[in-house]
Amino acid sequence: MKIFSGKKLKGHSLNKQIIESFYKVYKGFKIVKEKGRDSIWKFIVQNLYKPYFLAGKFDYIIGNPPWFTYSSVKNEEYQKLLNTIADIYDVKPKSIKNFPNLEIAAIFLSYCNSYFLKDNGSLAFVLPRSFFSADHHDNTRSGNAKGFARSSIWDLNDVKPLFRVPSCVIVTRKIKKQKKFPSKGVGGKTFIGTLPTKNCNYEISLNSLTETNNTWYLRKQGKSSAFSSKKTKVQSKSNPYKTLFKRGAEITPRNFYFIDLNQEMPSDWNDRIVNIKSSEHSKREAKKPWNIVDITGKIESKFIFRTALSKSILPFALINPDLIVLPVEIIIDTELKKIKVLSVDELRENGYLNASKWFQSAENFWKLNKTVHNKETSAIQYLDFHNKLSSQNLNSEYLVIYNSSAKDANATVVKRDEIDLEFFVDTKAYVFFTSDPNVAFYIAAILNSSIPNELMKDFQSKGLFGARDVHKKILDVYFPRFDETNEIHIKLTQLSEQAHVKAKQYLETNPPQQELSAIHLGRLRVAIKKHLAEEMKEIDKLVKKVVG
Repeated sequence: MKIFSGKKLKGHSLNKQIIESFYKVYKGFKIVKEKGRDSIWKFIVQNLYKPYFLAGKFDYIIGNPPWFTYSSVKNEEYQKLLNTIADIYDVKPKSIKNFPNLEIAAIFLSYCNSYFLKDNGSLAFVLPRSFFSADHHDNTRSGNAKGFARSSIWDLNDVKPLFRVPSCVIVTRKIKKQKKFPSKGVGGKTFIGTLPTKNCNYEISLNSLTETNNTWYLRKQGKSSAFSSKKTKVQSKSNPYKTLFKRGAEITPRNFYFIDLNQEMPSDWNDRIVNIKSSEHSKREAKKPWNIVDITGKIESKFIFRTALSKSILPFALINPDLIVLPVEIIIDTELKKIKVLSVDELRENGYLNASKWFQSAENFWKLNKTVHNKETSAIQYLDFHNKLSSQNLNSEYLVIYNSSAKDANATVVKRDEIDLEFFVDTKAYVFFTSDPNVAFYIAAILNSSIPNELMKDFQSKGLFGARDVHKKILDVYFPRFDETNEIHIKLTQLSEQAHVKAKQYLETNPPQQELSAIHLGRLRVAIKKHLAEEMKEIDKLVKKVVG
């Protein structure tokens, strides 16, 4: 037991229980070594006991902690440990649904500051740039997470090549009492440049990088926060339309539901049997294992509908909405349409033999390839997850839809009576249902304006090609309810209607000559806004007066 005496124990108090625990570890290590099973145990044991002797020993720590998320940890015991530490250091996000997305680097940041540093010691971690804006890292940004205060922030977003995701450096110092992010901001740097090689050394990188000193502020918009180089007033008002916009249904796997016709387009969709097959586009875009799904058959025309993916949603326009099949019966009850989602058995019992065969094929593929997480869920149940399909409003004449992901929000008003089939909203879009055209055109004008799109930039997640997700970040930007007595609101409505007419005419004159890939889609959206330059200029001027 001499290994627990003398200088090695200076600054550490060892009671009988701790000494016996170390002895048990030693005995266990001795047994596995004697049995020739010590290939990894030395490494594991070293990493178990070393932290005890290193507590509070360091003036500085520089590191690159793990970047994977809490949900990606498969070991249940390790998950429990991370969960406990996250609770102790107040790292967990306010909304529990965001916890699975938390990079465990946030837990390391608090723990390493508190445990390994001396008082007022400093730590610098290379981290994903999601720490700048992701909702699940709000506690780390705001100062709610325990053990540290931010002393410097470096933005590496425009340094390439570097990592597979945008990155940053956060420098901290150990504190015993939590401190909110200072209103005067925190100093830091922004680096820009293209490195000659991915892992070049410091001397070589100096010639390729531009370094700028700046101050970082904590911006707040709605319930979201973000590090920003711009100091703005706190936005405390809630957008009245945020809770009214809903995300569309999970019409996935797409090969089950997105279709091409296997015949000529019928003159109408009334009471027909139609030859169909899985959409070629969906098959090309599908990931494993769903890329092998290929269904061909017939279906009753009452189960054919329309929807829109991002590639169909343009500023003030909807182009080529996709044909889909859904196991849905629309029931008229006191002049109102209601949606009933049918199982394969119900389709068969009701005499829809073609539809039952199609969706039975989908269920067969689903059973073979569904994840463990969905082992108790059928394909049709997944389609209506959280009632996102059956709760859609088919009675509102107008829909405002915008794309869930892209650099900017692109919004359009969909008029149900201008679509040849009933229209359902897919998960790639957010939707607001209304029977008032003025409200619809007013909201679409604001969402397409450059003003709210610029205001949300600091709060968007970023990939290697820049901002990539819109979701409800655009609705964290405040704008008031439509007021029919407000001249600015009325003018925005009129401009939006004009823009919809002109965008439609532009697409009729300049139809896309190829399938809209991400690049071609981006160019088309820019071209439409350029064509609407006069309207966009006036819309931006008016939106500036109502936003914020």
